[in-house]
Amino acid sequence: MTPFKSVLTALLLTASGGVFAQSQTVVVNSPDKRIALTVFTSGKKLVYNVKAGSTPIINTSPLGLVADGADLGQDARISGNAVRSSINETYPIIGKHTTARNQANEAEIPFTSAGKPMALMVRVYNDGVAIRYAIAPGTKHIDGERTGWVLPQNTGKVAWAEFSQSYEGLNFVTPLAKIPEDKVVMPPLTFQTGNYYVALSEADVESFSDMSLMRSGNTFTAAYPFAKQGWDVIQPAKHIYLNGTYKGKMVSPWRTTMIATSLNQLANSDLITSLCPAPPKGADFAWVKPGRSLWQWWSVGAPKFDDQKNWYNAAAKLTWEYYLVDDGWRDWKQEGKDKWALLKEVIDYGKTVGVQSLVWVDSKEFRKAPERQAYLKKVKEAGAVGIKIDFIPDADAEIMQWYAETQQECADLKLLLNFHGSVKPTGLNRTFPNDITREAIRGNEYHMTRYRRVMPPQHDVTVPFTRLLNGPADFTSVILNPKELATTKFTWPHEFAQAIVYNSPVIHFADEYKFYLESPMFDLFKAVPSTWDETRVLPCSSLGDVVAFARRKGTTWWIGVMNGGEEREVKISLDFLTRPTKATLVYDGETNTSVDKKEQTVNPKQVLTLKLRPSGGFVAKM
Repeated sequence: MTPFKSVLTALLLTASGGVFAQSQTVVVNSPDKRIALTVFTSGKKLVYNVKAGSTPIINTSPLGLVADGADLGQDARISGNAVRSSINETYPIIGKHTTARNQANEAEIPFTSAGKPMALMVRVYNDGVAIRYAIAPGTKHIDGERTGWVLPQNTGKVAWAEFSQSYEGLNFVTPLAKIPEDKVVMPPLTFQTGNYYVALSEADVESFSDMSLMRSGNTFTAAYPFAKQGWDVIQPAKHIYLNGTYKGKMVSPWRTTMIATSLNQLANSDLITSLCPAPPKGADFAWVKPGRSLWQWWSVGAPKFDDQKNWYNAAAKLTWEYYLVDDGWRDWKQEGKDKWALLKEVIDYGKTVGVQSLVWVDSKEFRKAPERQAYLKKVKEAGAVGIKIDFIPDADAEIMQWYAETQQECADLKLLLNFHGSVKPTGLNRTFPNDITREAIRGNEYHMTRYRRVMPPQHDVTVPFTRLLNGPADFTSVILNPKELATTKFTWPHEFAQAIVYNSPVIHFADEYKFYLESPMFDLFKAVPSTWDETRVLPCSSLGDVVAFARRKGTTWWIGVMNGGEEREVKISLDFLTRPTKATLVYDGETNTSVDKKEQTVNPKQVLTLKLRPSGGFVAKM
């Protein structure tokens, strides 16, 4: 063969896609071409980076799972052409707005590592990127994960949460160097870099253990604090809709990176839900109704049977939709009647005054499917429309599958679902909208005199840009009792603003009903919605300092402002209004348990100047 023919043959082999012709770099761009995710090999390791235009968002970072003792990211080679596709759809969502747009470019990138065929699946949105692994057939045990995020050198403020089994740790805003090294922190974690806000988390967790993050220098790495020795791979079950598969393959959850140019864009991102499956084919969730709820445990402890009518009557006076019968009802008994008969009596009474019932349960009552299904049917037969499940074990892979089974079974029975003492949501409220809210947050249960608990103000103004990015949070909002506000001295407007700022399609108001009925804000308590048509984070908001949300329901706008620990002045432009309108404005009063309430006409050209006390706030209805 002549030299010319040898060269020609080599060129033809390259052009025909021969094994040595495969590119070791794959670039996937967002639909608007602003964000680029690049996957490549470096030193025989599979890595990636993310840029927004020319701005580095995530520097070159490691990829890979550890399974069956093999590091599936080392000695890696991209082994074929990426299979590309695009997504462009809308779907209904309950909470911060009514419709979400799921628009992304996706690629499935085959690679080999340790002799195993793998695939990396990536999606790139206009507001972020996501990465997941297709697990090699025959894999028996997940040992760990190498996925990391190397933050840019110019990283500024970082908002993060300390470790907690049920995501009830304090949230902080600090420089990167102040985050503990070699200790897990709980996502979402949000940081500023240049003109961008970036949040790290995960989505669509079905049969993997919950993921935390661990820092080493500028790098955060995926960690599994609830499965330190890993777990045996859960084989897909046909009767479970969320069974850990995607496009017919067993997969890890999505590892997510939200990218926003403002706190408004960050808080309005639908990245987490868009990465999750649509509801089961033919499913109808029109019966899922948001609303407001009274409950008694926070303020007075266990519910007393003879006191229940008073709570239902109060909920009716407030025009609230729900009352939660919380922990303690299982101890009710009367001659000839068990707890279930007594529960049905109070639920039946609630119906006569137009208030539906939610019921608390300890998860240990039904860890296994037969007991769970029987218990849920009893709750339904008692006349309740929803269940609050508490004290859930560590979120290992089996418990994550338990969450998925419980979502499905509650949906089948048309029961609203509220997980407490739980793991963070990962967007699966898109799949099962009856999973309407959950705790997984350090809420007002950590500001209670009877437990000598005191909440610092920075936490309140941080969680909208950490935990709430992953989905609704049952903070059990709005304390008015002066005794409970004697420590940090949160103001009444600050407390009311929680109901506006914190997304929870069912809001469980924390305090005893008399404080709402006797409040100078009683008219606002009757009117405040729990879901919204539009959300705007106002420009005066600052990570860890102050947060201001404007939310619209129909033609009515509500503003909620919550201040951190320092006195400050902020300005609120009303340019989101379309015309002059009557408004109720509620400012901090002379004390933290009083208000300065005004009725006046406001217009779109107006700018409100707010002088906020430490831990103060502001509320408006327009």
